[in-house]
Amino acid sequence: MNTRPRLLPRVVSHAPGMSREAVHAGCAEQERLVLKYEARLTSAVAQILVDGLPPLEDWVAAVLTTPGPDADGNEGDLVEITPRQHAIEIMEPWAAVCAALKEPSAPDRLDVIVETGQTIGLISFDPEPALPVTRRQAEAANLPGHLLFARGEAFASLTPEPADERSLLEAFVLHRRLVDEQADEVLDALVRKTARSQLEELAGVVLALGPEGDAVSAVTREQSRRLVEGKPMLARKLDRGAIAGATDDGRDILSVPVVVWAKGHVSVQTRELVEGK
Repeated sequence: MNTRPRLLPRVVSHAPGMSREAVHAGCAEQERLVLKYEARLTSAVAQILVDGLPPLEDWVAAVLTTPGPDADGNEGDLVEITPRQHAIEIMEPWAAVCAALKEPSAPDRLDVIVETGQTIGLISFDPEPALPVTRRQAEAANLPGHLLFARGEAFASLTPEPADERSLLEAFVLHRRLVDEQADEVLDALVRKTARSQLEELAGVVLALGPEGDAVSAVTREQSRRLVEGKPMLARKLDRGAIAGATDDGRDILSVPVVVWAKGHVSVQTRELVEGK
């Protein structure tokens, strides 16, 4: 299966008489808000997975904008997640959005209702949660030989405390930063290994080693599955197709999974690489 964009608009509803340009601006604002609150939405998804609650397809998130302080004097937009059936009941006045909610989201994607004043839309979001690493998982990690030295730091990052909203949020922020900082080195490692294996069969790995820096490598996807053992959603991210699109001159844009292990959590994020670049 080929990869799909992280944000996929499903349906949009708007006030009568709005111009096409105004509707397009509202849709762009909806996508901006999802990305603005990506960390909070993703940590909520992580909490659902950690708590063993019903699957992600049974939940719907909402980002509701607020023009000013609420009745309690609190400012800021409302970001929350609720069971799908509850969301359907709330959205009954908006027939198009309600009808779309009655159709389940694609696997491992979160439906997000976004309200921007005169427009309200439903966006399918592909989250990249960072989930706690168990000691058994750490002990079973099948790391390449040159990364075995990293096991000590990886073990040290494990924590006996149960995952909570704050730790899941902090882990997501750190994992995203690590991939952003190490993206070039990860892609270089992947390209160097293509002489022995097809890029479609590889995954990047970033291990945070604390003050001593980070360890970066490229491994087969089969090896990388050991790092996400017991976490089906992350394992499925490793099974996705590699072709994400094509450039104007016909070269494939490859979507590469990157496994990140830091702060006692593991995640699978994606980065794009242009074939032959």
